[in-house]
Amino acid sequence: MPFRKNLSLDAFIIAIFIGALDICIVAPSLTVIAADLGFPVRWVIWVIALHLAVFVLALPLMETWGVRFGWREWFFVALFLYGAGSFIAGGSTTWTALMAGRVIQALGAGGVVPQLSAEIRRLSENRRKGWRVAVHGVLAALLIALPLYSSAVTHFFSWRWIFWTKIPAVLVVAILTFRLARGGRFRSKPYQVHGVFYFGAILLSAMVAVSQLDPSLGWAALIDPSVLPFAVLVIGLPVLMFMADRQSSRPFFASQLFTDIRLVGLHTVVALAGCTWAAAVLVPGWMVEVFQQPPGSGGPFLSIVAASAWLSLPLARWTTRYWGYQGVLAVGFFATAFAYFTLALALEPVPLIAVLIVLGFGISFTLTAPVHELLFGVVPYRQVKNGLMVIGMFRAAGGALGLILIGLSFHRAPAFTGWIASAQGLPALWSMGYQMGMLTVSGVSVVGLILSLTLPSPGEDPAETEGERG
Repeated sequence: MPFRKNLSLDAFIIAIFIGALDICIVAPSLTVIAADLGFPVRWVIWVIALHLAVFVLALPLMETWGVRFGWREWFFVALFLYGAGSFIAGGSTTWTALMAGRVIQALGAGGVVPQLSAEIRRLSENRRKGWRVAVHGVLAALLIALPLYSSAVTHFFSWRWIFWTKIPAVLVVAILTFRLARGGRFRSKPYQVHGVFYFGAILLSAMVAVSQLDPSLGWAALIDPSVLPFAVLVIGLPVLMFMADRQSSRPFFASQLFTDIRLVGLHTVVALAGCTWAAAVLVPGWMVEVFQQPPGSGGPFLSIVAASAWLSLPLARWTTRYWGYQGVLAVGFFATAFAYFTLALALEPVPLIAVLIVLGFGISFTLTAPVHELLFGVVPYRQVKNGLMVIGMFRAAGGALGLILIGLSFHRAPAFTGWIASAQGLPALWSMGYQMGMLTVSGVSVVGLILSLTLPSPGEDPAETEGERG
């Protein structure tokens, strides 16, 4: 693709990677956090879901503020926020304090991405190919090693240290940043981010509405007083978002997002892919139960998924050349549907290792499918960067909302209090919750498979294609 368009992918890819790193660190310890603080799983899932939602919303907001105040100064603000959020999350004893820490962490991570992408781009331009291979190797090692690190820290110390050990890393990065030129600024213009605030309000309202649902009430759950106000916001706020962007001189969302069926389908498929990706948080807890291992020791199983996903990247790129992004998406959704379905119902430990490899394969395909090719053919060049960020927002929104939906599978399960001290394994209702959650994601993957096959090729106009068929 053109070089300038390739640059616009930097923050898009780094944001996905940082989101994956956070899941790799936190997911193995979720059951231990739930047991230690006495949280039901449907609430402890917010530890990852809320971070995903706020992180992706923070990307355009923090970059806009960085443009106004100077990137170097704002980068230090972002690092401070990330460190402060890590400190609060690690020391929390209530659900509110834990969520506050995670929100602050996410804001800081969103501010780090723009400068990190600029620095990596600068180094890539000045170094040889061998250096890029080394960087890829380091990133792969991080993705695979962090779940192991998380389980080890949780087992030998406490889950709190998976947050606290991030503070020294923040200090090291801050010290290294002093070598950067003072007073630099982003070259891009600031966004008009009114639409982003509306998008965030819609997403958070949807997450709260879904989390308040009581499946035992049937359809009556939709009009429950704890659900209905938030459901009304989900329906009404998109109109206000559209009106705000129409009145903006530099809107964040492309107008085609609301009118072009190609973009509507694209963002729907991307959101479904985000759900299947984020649902990997179920793997550590469920594998610990199947293999009868100590609580919090499920990191190695998530490492298998991460290693498979990384090693599948060359195959995904090769497949794209022949089948296009539609074929890659379809293969990825098929693999994740099969993997989650098998994980839910098969209880033989050894074959499940092969299923984890299939899951990583599917996640790799759905995440690396070059859906941006369709975006480049639909939106004007000046809106490409925003369009890529919007794809990332829908992907993370799908992951966050999907996790909350999975949490409904645990609506009858009690809190984990006392489970760590016992050697009896998960309570029956928790096991059923894990199985129902993975079956739900398997169904989501099937829907994604069907929709991915209906997406047009880049540059293809559905109206013209329909006319040619007629």
